[in-house]
Order: sequence, then C-alpha cells, then structure tokens
Amino acid sequence: MKSYKAIVYQDGTVYYNFPTLIESICPIDVTSFPFDSQMCPLVFGSWVYHGLQLDIQPRNNPGDLSSMKKNVEWIISYVEVERHVATYGCCPEPYPDVSFYIHLQRKPAYYVTNIIIPSVIITVLAILGYFLPVESGEKASLVITIMLSLSVFQLLVADKLPPSADATPWLMFFFNFILGMSAVSTMIQVAVINIYHRGEKSVAVWMTKYIIVPLCSITMVQIPGYISSKCCKKNHVEDIVEKDKEPTNTALWKCFSVALDRLGIILFVFTVTVGCGCVFGQITS
Repeated sequence: MKSYKAIVYQDGTVYYNFPTLIESICPIDVTSFPFDSQMCPLVFGSWVYHGLQLDIQPRNNPGDLSSMKKNVEWIISYVEVERHVATYGCCPEPYPDVSFYIHLQRKPAYYVTNIIIPSVIITVLAILGYFLPVESGEKASLVITIMLSLSVFQLLVADKLPPSADATPWLMFFFNFILGMSAVSTMIQVAVINIYHRGEKSVAVWMTKYIIVPLCSITMVQIPGYISSKCCKKNHVEDIVEKDKEPTNTALWKCFSVALDRLGIILFVFTVTVGCGCVFGQITS
C-alpha cells in the first residue's frame, strides 16, 4: 500500500486508486442453471468515520468495465453503482456507503454441448427399446443401460453446481423426470416380455373382450382370427369385430404384448415431449 499514494485536491477531495484483490460472498440462485444470471453486491463504507468526517461518492455510474478481462464462464453484463446513507440507533450521524451491483451471466455453451445435448440424445435412444423385438432379449437391458447413463450425467451436473438448499435447478428436475420415465419404461418392457412368453396359458373371456381386443384395435394390431367389420359406429366391442375363427392363447398373449408395446411408445413420446418442453421452457425463461 505504501507504493500507491493518495491524491489530495485543494477542495479536500481525496482520490485514492490502488490495485487490490477483493473476495466476496454472493448469493447464488441456480434455478435456471446453466442459463442463469446472478447479481453480486459489493458494499464499501466506513465503520470508523461517520458521514460528517468521511464522505464517500461514486466516481462513475455505471461502473467502468473497459479494462475488464474476459472470463471463460461468466459475462459481466453491467455494473450498477448506488450511494446509500444509513442511520443507526446508536449514533445520530449518517454513515454513507457506495454499493456496486455486479450483474453476471453464465455462458451456457459448455454445459449445452457436454451435458444437455448428450442427455437428450440418450433420452431419444430410450424410445428404441420399444422397437426391439422381444426375441432379441435386449429390451429391458437397453432401458436399464440408459438409466445408468443418465445417472452419470446427473452426477456430472451435481459436481458443477454450488450446494444450495434454497433452490433446485430445473436441469435436475429434467434428469429426475427422465430417470422416472426410464424406470416406467423398464416396468413396461418387463410386462411386455412376461406377457409375450405366457404361451398357452388361458386368457379370460372378459380380458379378451374388454382389454385385449380394444387395445389391439386402438394400436392397430391384427389379432389372428378376428376381422374388423364395417360397423365402426356401434357402441360395443363385440359389434365392432366379428369372430372368424378362435385365436390361440399364444396369439392373444403375443398380440397383447405388441399392443402394450405400441401404447408405451405413444405415451413415452408424448410425456417426454411435454415434460422436456415444460422444463426447458422454465430454464430459458
């Protein structure tokens, strides 16, 4: 500090300019991570001299960023400078301070390229599990592998975030949502495999009439032995289909599994699309 002298003007103004390193604790809101913006306040004042002895005035407003060096993660949008005068109960004299409000904006390119885009691609790959035939034996294992991959990406995001109990990033909600959808997909795939391999186990008449036949009609799965009729405006399922020959139990179970698989595709795509739209809409808003 001895190498930097203060400049005293004839009107009593003191200009003291010296380089220093200041560390400050700033509140962080990570709700919109990695598209978040932060505001860090820096307050400069004196606890020793009151305003009648030492007056503090800002020199520039807004703050001068001409000599600011670029940061690889943050952009300083602008700096607001405000002067406040506080009066405390202990002392009648005013205590002025100068507050610098530094507005920071995070650069999201790194996180978008290395975390968000790969996680979206992995989510899209989860749909392929519904297109795999049951005979491949890889339907459930593919979804489980995708769940493990998303868990790894979730750990990467957690390492980049500052610990905070006040706010949860929407990106974490996205990973939890996709993990939940993958878990539901795993249960559906297990149910499909179980139904497909039931063989000649008898199918209840009510299940055939009220579950299998309507579901196959909705998902456009042709049941061997059932031919769709022209009477599509009738109310009852037994009027919509006519029986040509009695299908085997194996055929019914296999058609039911295929219909359940197709229904899972529709529900998965619809739910993931709506969920991702809502989450990323909240992140970028």
